[in-house]
Amino acid sequence: MVTRIAIMLLAVTPVCSAGSKYHETQTQTWSFAPGGHVELRLRGGDVHVIRAEDPSHITIRYTMESNHESFAHKVQARFQVTSSVADLKFAAPLDGSVDVELEVPAETGLYIRAKGGDLSVTGIEGDEDLQTVGGDITLELPAEAKFYRVDASTHAGDIENSPFGDPKGWVGSKIHFRGDGKYRLHAHTFAGDIRFSTLSASR
Repeated sequence: MVTRIAIMLLAVTPVCSAGSKYHETQTQTWSFAPGGHVELRLRGGDVHVIRAEDPSHITIRYTMESNHESFAHKVQARFQVTSSVADLKFAAPLDGSVDVELEVPAETGLYIRAKGGDLSVTGIEGDEDLQTVGGDITLELPAEAKFYRVDASTHAGDIENSPFGDPKGWVGSKIHFRGDGKYRLHAHTFAGDIRFSTLSASR
C-alpha cells in the first residue's frame, strides 16, 4: 500500500525545485464582481489564494519553473473570464511546474483541482471546493465566515486545528460538520495534511 502511494506521488510531483534553472512569471488582471465564482485547474505546482486588496478585480500571477529552457513556451494557459465567472486552466509538460498566486475578492466561490503541490487559501468567505492529490491544504478562515456544511478528508495525513470538531479515522482523517452558516467547504487531499487557522477580525 505504501509503495503504491509513493509511486503515484512520483507521477504527479513536478520535476523541478526552487533551484530550477529557468523561471518565468506572468500576471493578468480582470474586473470582477464580489460574490463571483472562480475555477482553477492545473497539474503540478503550488496554489496560493489570497484576499484581493481591490475587491473589484481578480489577479493571477503564475511562475513557470523547469530545468528545461523550452518549458515555459509549452505551458498552455486558458483563461475565460466574465464579470462574475472565471475559468482558469493550465496544461503543461511533466518536466516542470506552474506555481499560481490568485487574488480574489473576499466573497468569492472557489473550485480548485490540482494533482500535485500545496494549496493554501487565506481570507476567503465564499463556498470552497478544494482537492489535490499530493500536497498539503492550508485554510486561514476569516473570523466572520460561517458554514452550513464542512467536509474535509485526507487518506494519508492529518487534519490539524479543526474548528469543526475532532477528526475521525484510523488511516487518514476526516471531519463532517453541519451548521447554520451561509457557506459550504469541501477540502480533500489524497496524501497530505489539512491545516486550519482563523484570521483575526482586524486582518
